[in-house]
Amino acid sequence: MSEEDIVPLIFEDSDDLEVILNNSEMQSIYTSVLEHGMLTKKFLYLDYKGEENYEIVNYILDYEFDKNIELASQEELEKLGEFEYEFLPEKIREVNKVISSKGYGLFSYPTTGDFYALFIVKLENKTKLLQVELLEDEYIPHKERFIQYFY
Repeated sequence: MSEEDIVPLIFEDSDDLEVILNNSEMQSIYTSVLEHGMLTKKFLYLDYKGEENYEIVNYILDYEFDKNIELASQEELEKLGEFEYEFLPEKIREVNKVISSKGYGLFSYPTTGDFYALFIVKLENKTKLLQVELLEDEYIPHKERFIQYFY
């Protein structure tokens, strides 16, 4: 599977796909996905230290509204908002415990900086998403060059 093959797994909208795959100004598909995810707010960017003001819960609520689905109950979202953690992957694991029952997961797109680029997609695509090495930077640990799913 190639970088191009994972784009429709992350972005279901044909307009998004066209922008990403036909963006001749970007140096790579990796960069185009990251930039487009940031621009359209389909990716949630969090500092490696964590979140502020229920950012993950608000991201889930926005995703639910956009897709007209329910990934978590109000009670589950409140618990996620109050969840205490030391490192962000701990919170992502908790989110995945909740939304995986609905067939979705919160994934981390690889970055070269001190932040996480998170996105929600259907778990049926998990195996494919985790296979493609997106960064070819020798200074980044091997496993962090791939999309990650914390569970």
